[in-house]
Amino acid sequence: MINRRNFLQHAGAVSLAGIGATLAGIKDVQAADYKALVVVFLSGGFDGNNVLIPVDGAYNDYAKARPALALPKDSLVNLSGSHIGHQFALSPANRALARLFEQKRMAMVANVGALVQPTTIDQMRNNTAKLPPFMGSHAEQEQWIQGWMGDEDLSGWGGRAMDAMPADMKLRQPLVAMARDYTAVVANSTSLSLANSNGGANWGRAHLDQMDDIARQRIEWASRLQSTNTYDYEFTRSLRAAYLDTVEFAKGQASGPEPTGMFPDMQIGRDLRYLAKHLPYSKQAGARRQVYLVQDGGYDTHTGQLSTDTNNPGLETRLADVSNSVSAFDASMQAAGMNNDVITVIMSEFGRTLDPAAGAGSDHAWGNHWFAVGGPVKGGMVYGNTFPTLQTGGPDDASMYNPKRGQWIPQFSSDQFMSDIVRWLGLTPAQALAILPNLANFSAKTIGYL
Repeated sequence: MINRRNFLQHAGAVSLAGIGATLAGIKDVQAADYKALVVVFLSGGFDGNNVLIPVDGAYNDYAKARPALALPKDSLVNLSGSHIGHQFALSPANRALARLFEQKRMAMVANVGALVQPTTIDQMRNNTAKLPPFMGSHAEQEQWIQGWMGDEDLSGWGGRAMDAMPADMKLRQPLVAMARDYTAVVANSTSLSLANSNGGANWGRAHLDQMDDIARQRIEWASRLQSTNTYDYEFTRSLRAAYLDTVEFAKGQASGPEPTGMFPDMQIGRDLRYLAKHLPYSKQAGARRQVYLVQDGGYDTHTGQLSTDTNNPGLETRLADVSNSVSAFDASMQAAGMNNDVITVIMSEFGRTLDPAAGAGSDHAWGNHWFAVGGPVKGGMVYGNTFPTLQTGGPDDASMYNPKRGQWIPQFSSDQFMSDIVRWLGLTPAQALAILPNLANFSAKTIGYL
């Protein structure tokens, strides 16, 4: 049988049927509520220890523990207020996010990650705690963070959330991936679309955005062919899905509002600029609930983490692109009148060791710090009960390395983090428990950043 994913990627976009709301219907739907989640996934495990940095006495621990990686204190962007017992700053690359923090549009959740159940260092070392599988493995931890439930259910939390929605809430492109790894938006019964910010509305000589184009009309005709042959049926179904999605994305780029702010000319900037046009169009066209997944790679910084070489950019260079892109996207949502409609989160599969790796990098660890941005966010806060003591071999070092290298057991699970989101999207606490497989193991079902 034809590989549908590969076919559709080469076609320019994937899946999801239905672009045909009438103008009268659109007007009625516009009065209804609209909510969208945009997930920016930093693949490779970004080094949160060099993003959220204490600037009180704990800075000395940080500087001592990472002599090859510590950022100068006077280079950091201070955050106002005291949070979980510390004063904090963001790295210079995150100046745009710091501004959103001060505007109370951005919050950070400290030390969150993959967990099955609440876990202590003693439980981990005594093998009495159930841990996520394949700890430290990129692919498996990325899938776990995105809601993977094992081989018997390959869906993610975004897909299952949409499966639980009433039909009228997922009429138009409820799940969209701009990523190569997209477990979060895989559903069991809800359609998925793959978007490409580098794509367009042309398939060869066919201009899919021009209704009178002969080549487009031939593709339209071919996409409606019926057959009892399994191969023919799947080919036609895939062709039609790709055709309809390409038309829908082309409409968004043609009629969506011009984005606000400066988007870096990097993949993350191009992707979020693309969505800054598409989301307002989707809302106007009748969408109700949507989950978008955007992926940015290059965060597996075992060496050269502070590199400023444009051919091999380090963490700060990459994060500057993310910070500026997310800030411009947030400004675009406000300008489009969607201040309370959209939340953007930034996450990764795991954090990095506090102790530097050879070659001025860092190695795979566990807990990390995640961001949430948007009008609905209770911003200007760092959420958590405690912050890790930044000492190798210190009281919070759960490292299995010898000597100890600084690895934090998450204080919040990815399920708890996403519970805030799916409940904001409109699901009940009971539905959240069904969608997030390990949430029942935690006494606190939400974190409270929304």
